[in-house]
Amino acid sequence: MSDEIHDLVSQQNDYLVALRRDLHAIPELAFEETETAARIVSELSAIGIPAQAEIGGTGVVAVLEGDKPGPTFMLRADIDALPVEELTGLPFASINGNMHACGHDGHMTILIGAARVLALMKARIAGKIVLVFQPAEEITGGALAMLDDKLLIDYPADKFLSLHLWNQVPVGHVGVNRGTVFASADGIRITVKGRGGHGAMPHMAIDPVVAAAQIISAAQTVVSREVPPNEMGVLTFGQIHGGVAPNVIPDEVVIEGTVRGYIPETRETILASAERVAKSVGSALNAEVAFERMYGAPPVINDRGMAEWVAGIAGDVVGDDNVVEVDPVSVGDDVSEFINRVPGVYMLLGASKPGAENHHNAKFDFDEACLTTGTEIFVNSALEFLK
Repeated sequence: MSDEIHDLVSQQNDYLVALRRDLHAIPELAFEETETAARIVSELSAIGIPAQAEIGGTGVVAVLEGDKPGPTFMLRADIDALPVEELTGLPFASINGNMHACGHDGHMTILIGAARVLALMKARIAGKIVLVFQPAEEITGGALAMLDDKLLIDYPADKFLSLHLWNQVPVGHVGVNRGTVFASADGIRITVKGRGGHGAMPHMAIDPVVAAAQIISAAQTVVSREVPPNEMGVLTFGQIHGGVAPNVIPDEVVIEGTVRGYIPETRETILASAERVAKSVGSALNAEVAFERMYGAPPVINDRGMAEWVAGIAGDVVGDDNVVEVDPVSVGDDVSEFINRVPGVYMLLGASKPGAENHHNAKFDFDEACLTTGTEIFVNSALEFLK
């Protein structure tokens, strides 16, 4: 059957490239992906697969029913873009001020392409394939939004598979880790409240600027002194806002940062310790401190047994020697919310293109040859599980 599937997928190549370019030209930000969702629904409807929109806000879910009863396999792609002004110079570049600078246009294309091939093979499918097009991955909010909208209650699944195009992996290679793929990713906000006053009379005020500076400094000991040296942890403060004039002590300073960890325990240690340090330092300086986790997602940790199985499927497509374990990456992805509930795998699909910049860069691009590779792996996995 694999030669047959390879031929069917290869016949989709021109369609896949054209669709990817169309989607690339209409990037939309998190929870604003209305035109993108409409295009997804249109493409699926054209091949007889009914789709339901507005799941989790702007998400789309569709079900491909096999001709025989059986288990359920879930495939997922993210659909949102970034607030980046595109500078690739490509003829299909976005001109709306946003950009698919992380490959989500490719992810959608691969999932739709897989649906097109699988729709031709319904007679061989014993079970269901749930196609999930998730919004708002870039702010790690779309997965929970869909789950809160009863995704897994209305569409329960037995196994889960998703992918990310990855420019650090050569085209024709696939990364399938037996453990951690991506780190957790949490955004934190620390609000330091003091009492404003004249800069020349600090004794009559409570200075939140000084308190914020001490909090930032003291918090650097969280990773260096509370996370084991052989575990990866990150606590970075990227924004600090406060004050309106050099001679005025403000009432409040706001600090925002990010927390990363490869295992749940590290994530929880950093979050709890950062809050403890911030509040303790603030209290020592008579300031009131509020600690908030603005958003976040757990680390992406593949199910080991499922990973072994997917690695074998991928090996049939690209060759066993081209299926590799990759070093975990400290970026985040809320695909973890699915994998924590359904045994699943997040694989990294080789997509490197000479001269293209890395992910989230205004000159990001990928080699479109990866589109058929990802589609074939999706198709083979679904058919193998539901045969």
